[in-house]
Amino acid sequence: MGEHNELPDLIRRVKEEDPIAFELLLSAYRSAALSWAQAVVRDAFLAEDVVQEAFLKVKDNIHALKDEEKFGAWFRIMVRRIAMNSIRGAANRSEYVTEDIPETGWEAFSGGEAFSPEAWQEREEGEDLIRSSMRPLSEQAREVLSANAFEDATTEELAARFGMKPSNIYNLLSRARVKANEERFRKEIDRYLEVRKKSGYTAARMLSLPVFSRPYAFLSVMIGEALRTVGEEHISHTELMGISGDAFRLNVAKSCHSHGISTFDWSYTAYRILERLGIRGTCFGRPQRKTLTPEQQVHILSILHGSIDQDVPAIIWNMQSNEFGFIYGYDDSEQKILYLGHNGVERIVRYDQLGRKADQPPLFVLGIRGKVAPSQTVDATLRAIIDHARGKEPPLAGYAFGLDGYRLWLEGVEDGSLDLQGHAYQVAILAEARQHAAKYLLELSNNSNNVWRKERLAEAAACYTQVSESFTRLYPSFPFGYGGSHAGRMSKIREELRFAWEAEKEGIHIISAIVE
Repeated sequence: MGEHNELPDLIRRVKEEDPIAFELLLSAYRSAALSWAQAVVRDAFLAEDVVQEAFLKVKDNIHALKDEEKFGAWFRIMVRRIAMNSIRGAANRSEYVTEDIPETGWEAFSGGEAFSPEAWQEREEGEDLIRSSMRPLSEQAREVLSANAFEDATTEELAARFGMKPSNIYNLLSRARVKANEERFRKEIDRYLEVRKKSGYTAARMLSLPVFSRPYAFLSVMIGEALRTVGEEHISHTELMGISGDAFRLNVAKSCHSHGISTFDWSYTAYRILERLGIRGTCFGRPQRKTLTPEQQVHILSILHGSIDQDVPAIIWNMQSNEFGFIYGYDDSEQKILYLGHNGVERIVRYDQLGRKADQPPLFVLGIRGKVAPSQTVDATLRAIIDHARGKEPPLAGYAFGLDGYRLWLEGVEDGSLDLQGHAYQVAILAEARQHAAKYLLELSNNSNNVWRKERLAEAAACYTQVSESFTRLYPSFPFGYGGSHAGRMSKIREELRFAWEAEKEGIHIISAIVE
C-alpha cells in the first residue's frame, strides 16, 4: 500500500472514522486477508465471509491497537481467529475478536509456516470426526470407507482386498458416505448445541409473528422491517432503498431469466448495506455455493440464534425458492426453527435440513444486532451507487451488473432468447426501484445547502424518473394483453430499454460529477 510510513497515518484516520481512509485500508489489505483466511478455511466463499466480518471487526476494535505500525500482524491474527471460529461453529460470535489480540509475535501465535500446532490439531480433529461418523456403519462398511478415506485406496484395490466386485464396492462406498455424512451433520449440530447449553443460552425462544407490510424483493426493505420490530422506525422506505443502493441496483441474467433480479453476491452486498446504514450484523451465503458442510450449517444456525437472541427476526432468502422470509423462533431441544415467508405461510424446519435439500437453491441468511452508528455520509452512498453502476462487485458467470446489465438484456432481445416472464418481473421491480431512486435523489437535493449540488441532484433525479417511466410503459402491457406482432413487441422493448439505458447513464454521469 505504497510507502510503509503511510500506514500509521491511515490507521489514525480510520480511528477518526474517516470513511475514505477505511476504504483505502480495505483495498490495501483485502488480498492479503483473503489468503490468510483461505489458508485456514480451505473454501474461497467462506474466506470471503471471514474477510468481510474481519473488516467490520476492525472498525469496532481499531481503537484497541496502540501501535499503528503493527496493524498488519494484529489484523492477521484477527482474520485467523475469525476463520478458526467459522469452521468450528463457535456458539458465541462475539468472542471472535477481543481486545487482547497481541500486536506482535505472529510467528509465535501461528507456529510458523513450516509447522502450525493449530493446523495439526485441526487435522487430528478432522480425522477423529470422520472416524466417529463411521460408527453407525457396519463393520465391513467401516473398513472399506476407512481404507478409501485414509489410505486413498482405489475401487479396484478395495475390490481385490475385500473379495468383492468393483460395482459392489462402489455401491457400498456410496451408501456408506451418505450415512456417514448424515452422522457428521448430526454430531456437529449436537456439539454446537452443547456449547450453547454450557454457555447458558436460552434453549427455546419465539418472537412475535413478523409483519409483512408489503411484498419484498429488496434486501434493504427486509432489513427495515426487521429493525422496526425493535423500534427502529425512523428510516423511511425510500431512505432504505437509497442508502442501501437497492433503488439503483441492476442485476441481469443471460436472456433476462427471472432469477436474475435476485442473483448477486448476497454476502458482499449485505455487509456493505449494513455498513452504510450503520447496522451491526452477520450473514452467510452466496449464489455460487453448491454444497454445505456441517461447519457451515452450524454457522448458519449461530447467525439465526444470535439474531433472535437480540429480539430481531433473522432474514433468510431461498428457504422457499426466490422468496425472502423471516426466522422468528427456535427450539434447541426439538432442533427446529420457525419460518414465515412473505406469502404468509408458516413452516417448521429442522436444524439439519437447513440448506441441504437437493432441489433447494443456495441459502442466504442475515442476522441483525441493531443499529449502532449513524448512516454513512451522502457522498459515501453516492460513491457506492457509482461503483455498482460501473460493475464494481464480485462477478458471476452469466450475469451482468450495473449499467452493463442493459447490454446483456438487449442481447436477449436481439438474439431471440429473451425470457418474457423474466423480462416482465424485471421491469416491474425496476419501475418501483427507480421511482425510489428519483425520490431519494430529490430528497437529497431539497436538503442540500449548496446551490450547484442541489441543481445537479435534481437533474439526476429527473433522469431516474425517466428510467422509471420507461419501465412502467413496458410492464403493464407485457407479456400479456399486448397486441401486435412479435416483431412489434421486440421493437417496443428494444426502444424502451435503450431509452432507459441512456437516461440512467446520464444520471450516473451527473452523480459522478458531484462526488468526483
